[in-house]
Amino acid sequence: MSLVEVSRDGGVATVTLSRAEKRNAVSSDVAAAIAAAFGELSTDDSLRVVCLNGAGPSFCAGADVREMATLDPSSAAAFIRGLHRAIQSVMECPVPVVAAIHGACVGAGLELVAGADLRIAADDAHFSMPEVLVGIPSVIEAALLPRLIGRGRSARLVLTGETITAPVAERWGLVEEIVPHADLAGRAAALVRAIDGADPAAIRAQKVLCRQWDTLSIDDAVEASVASFAACYETDAPRQRMAAILGRRG
Repeated sequence: MSLVEVSRDGGVATVTLSRAEKRNAVSSDVAAAIAAAFGELSTDDSLRVVCLNGAGPSFCAGADVREMATLDPSSAAAFIRGLHRAIQSVMECPVPVVAAIHGACVGAGLELVAGADLRIAADDAHFSMPEVLVGIPSVIEAALLPRLIGRGRSARLVLTGETITAPVAERWGLVEEIVPHADLAGRAAALVRAIDGADPAAIRAQKVLCRQWDTLSIDDAVEASVASFAACYETDAPRQRMAAILGRRG
């Protein structure tokens, strides 16, 4: 069985962490499989949106502790760079990635969903960054957390290793929505359909801008937005869509 399963329905891809017997713990092989899956999807011009989820009782129990227990300084650097490449492949995917989270979302799993564009959680989801409890700091894409939830809350997670519930995660801004576990797949699918129904070129442009907003100054972000807006009119797609809207209005 593949460590990461990819399925397609038209322009919609679903990427599933499939190491359920290990609660989808991220080993070097799993990290490589995530990077390969998103790398291949990113070359497909017909791709519209990706849903990221986990098989079994948990989304992801974090990095593989059995593998980490065998590391030395050299192999530790290689291990964590492999995990970084996996999360970067999610962030650099040219279309939105929607994370559907249930059960445990721990350490590397939390960093993985922090790299997604949207996050929806089941009411049984719980989140933690417990690395300091096993003798290592939280690193790489843990650096995304202050932008999502603020410096103080990020520091609380990475310094204490405590677990927070889905309602707390929503209140902090870590996830955008909570649904009953039984409704997670359906609600994630509805969100994916909403993105799939938008103009594909506009969605790709918007994803680029959303990423730029994380790093650019306001003035530079505005200028990037102006250029992106103007570039959309290099095709007839905006005019056609607007004409169709005006036609429906009469």
